[in-house]
Amino acid sequence: IIGTFRQSAPHLVVECLKVVGAFIVWIEISIVANDSFLGAICGLIAEAGPAAGQACDCFGAVLEKKMPPQKKIAMLEQLQILKRLQECVHRGSSDVALVEKEAELFNTIGEVALEAYSDIRLLHTPESASLAEAAWGFVKEITVFIFWFFSHQEYQIADSVEPFLTAFFAKVKAFVRDVEGDLAPDDEGPCHEVDLDQVRPILQQTLQMIIQRLAYPDWFQHGDPGVEDDDRHIAFLEFRRSLTKIFKRICLIDEELGFMFIQASVSQMTQNLASVRPMEVEAVLHLYKETGEIIKDLTPHLQADGALAAPFIQLASCDALVQVEHWLVQLGLLDVYVRFAKIFALRPELFPSCGQRVLQAFVGTQGIRSRDRRVVARACYMFAKFIKLAKAQILPFAGDIYEALQDTLAIPFIPSSLLLAAQATAPQSRLAPPSAPQILINGSLKLEDQACVFEALAGLATAMPPEQLRVALRRMLEGPMANLAELLNADASRLAADPQGYSAWAARSIEAISMVSKPFSQRQDCVLKDWEAALGLVSRTLEKCSGQFSADASLWRSTLFLSRRMVEVLSDLFLPSLDAMMPYLYSSAQADLLELTSFAHQSVCFYQRRMQPFLKKWLHVLFLSPASAWKQMPEQSEQLKREKVELGNAVLQLLKEISQRCPAVLLDQMLSSPQQPQEQQHAGLVQELVSFLILGLSDPRELKACLYAASTWSALLESAVSPGSSPEALGALPLAHMCQQLLWTVVRLELSDLQSQKIMAEAAAILRSVTSKRLLPAHMRAQGAEAVKQAIIGAVPGLRSDAAPTQLLEALAQDAPLREIRESLQRCATEWRRDVGIA
Repeated sequence: IIGTFRQSAPHLVVECLKVVGAFIVWIEISIVANDSFLGAICGLIAEAGPAAGQACDCFGAVLEKKMPPQKKIAMLEQLQILKRLQECVHRGSSDVALVEKEAELFNTIGEVALEAYSDIRLLHTPESASLAEAAWGFVKEITVFIFWFFSHQEYQIADSVEPFLTAFFAKVKAFVRDVEGDLAPDDEGPCHEVDLDQVRPILQQTLQMIIQRLAYPDWFQHGDPGVEDDDRHIAFLEFRRSLTKIFKRICLIDEELGFMFIQASVSQMTQNLASVRPMEVEAVLHLYKETGEIIKDLTPHLQADGALAAPFIQLASCDALVQVEHWLVQLGLLDVYVRFAKIFALRPELFPSCGQRVLQAFVGTQGIRSRDRRVVARACYMFAKFIKLAKAQILPFAGDIYEALQDTLAIPFIPSSLLLAAQATAPQSRLAPPSAPQILINGSLKLEDQACVFEALAGLATAMPPEQLRVALRRMLEGPMANLAELLNADASRLAADPQGYSAWAARSIEAISMVSKPFSQRQDCVLKDWEAALGLVSRTLEKCSGQFSADASLWRSTLFLSRRMVEVLSDLFLPSLDAMMPYLYSSAQADLLELTSFAHQSVCFYQRRMQPFLKKWLHVLFLSPASAWKQMPEQSEQLKREKVELGNAVLQLLKEISQRCPAVLLDQMLSSPQQPQEQQHAGLVQELVSFLILGLSDPRELKACLYAASTWSALLESAVSPGSSPEALGALPLAHMCQQLLWTVVRLELSDLQSQKIMAEAAAILRSVTSKRLLPAHMRAQGAEAVKQAIIGAVPGLRSDAAPTQLLEALAQDAPLREIRESLQRCATEWRRDVGIA
């Protein structure tokens, strides 16, 4: 068919090749791996007719046929595969699809030969060494063709041979002889190795082409949402990522060669910048930055004689490069500045020449003041990183930096009509809250970009002496605080005219204060008064405006963000302000109860016992608000169920933390007698607390909830029966019900899970607390033992022997160590599961 119909019915030949290709995996290889068949196939490829592409696929199927590696290499040599295909390559063809198919075929040959060599070199038969040498020779020969395809101007043709290059550079380091390592004993090491000098030409040839291949093609459209899912764009990005990995592997194989390549590339680029395309400049910058990512410790390479120092100095000293207007080049430079900023800390003498030029790029039109919003966003984000790495050298210029950026930090009032129009016409940023403006006034920055600059300047200020620090902080807070003061003093009628606009203004101002606070902590005690003043102004503004601004989610989020920060900055000084802000945080229509509960947990962890007075006052709000919302949450979908579980776990985690840090807060509520006014006032709270904690023990599949609930009961009971307490009050708790639920769940846990073991340990502590011979009066101990006994009976129906429960009760009666109680409890669970047939 192939010989007869190749001209008259090429479609028939194509279908025939498809069938043969599909059956090659099943048939004897000699049927297709012979001169006759391969000659016909190569003839089709050489003719470049309609069947040429399918012929390439069929030839590839022959080569991929599974067989021992020795036989594979023998076949490649015997059939002179490379010689056959060399005559088929259409080097001058304009048929891109055909050349791409040929590239894929040569890629297959390369991968097959590489895999065979990798396997043969580890064999120890008489002919292994010679076969390995032949396989290595075949790999070297195929790279000549691979590099021709890799250098093709059509990237998809170069992309077709990338898998072989990736596989080669992933494995070649293992092929190279370790001249400094110990020789392996006979019959243990590989039978064949290569010298680095044998591999270096391949490395060099790859490096020579890699910049051209990495450069974005002219057709590539950056940042266009319309091409995000375009196959061509996605394929090129994957190709680029693969090439970057290849470059990194070359550097790991021969670090010196990688350094020399980068030095030469940067030098040639800076000397011939006028003739280099911006996309190629970006490729050089990208590889230079990636070189820095490979090195674990940059310090020795950035010293005066370091291999990576000279390229950085050349880049920073090249005025023409620093002033390039192309946005991709500007982004590449920003990444390089930050990656190698450590050079200024190691060699401060470079900062007056190179460092100031870099600083000017950041704050000027090549950075934060760029006309391209992509450069602005990246410059704002990277500026904080650059400052952290060269803070001591940048500090003398802090005043100049602030003056240069002061106008970009303004937070102007924007009427809600403009906000709504901007939100309707622009995609929402993932980083900004929904009401954040997507419009700019008088050159100000976007909210997320402005936040980065505030944080960068604040980070620089924290390195100042106390006197200068106070001045710097007041300058940074001056604008946002002036906005809040204006709101505080505004007439109610003015605020009512545009509540959404003024609320968004307040939110952005509070967000700015929060961002300034990020680098601060209690260590900067000289500015605590300034933070208290700022926080007091926020509290008063919220107290006045919270009613009118309750519908704004961004104001609530910014307030919570500031609260989180003030815990770290003000420590105990923040508690009075937090007390004042609680009504707004929990009464806002936009309150996120999961976030609030998480914040409450953070605060209890931070303040510990110092939070006890606050918790006693606000426990009913901290618990009842999320618990009530939790009960009303729907469960119609998996997502809704996850959200409900997440909130429930957050509440249980908060209760667990309170029980461990401030147990008296919960015990005073739960153990108070009905005659006490406190119990009468919070009867609903106690009932909800107890029910919620017992419910947390109800589902053995929800390990996190069970662990939090069991840990809470364990901590509470341990505190209630501790010396100096009043264990008689335990009678107010439904301990029998709790024990029944606890043991029912414990015996149904997946015992191999680590979380289950933790729950088992907490359960053992609970049982010991309710039956303690040492800490409880006799009648209470008897009640506890009876409650545990009945709970065991209810938890293990169908248990054939009472030996394990008896052992557990005896261990409790003797006040045995927790480990023994836990082991007895686990034995009960294990035997019950065995008796009822649960694996």
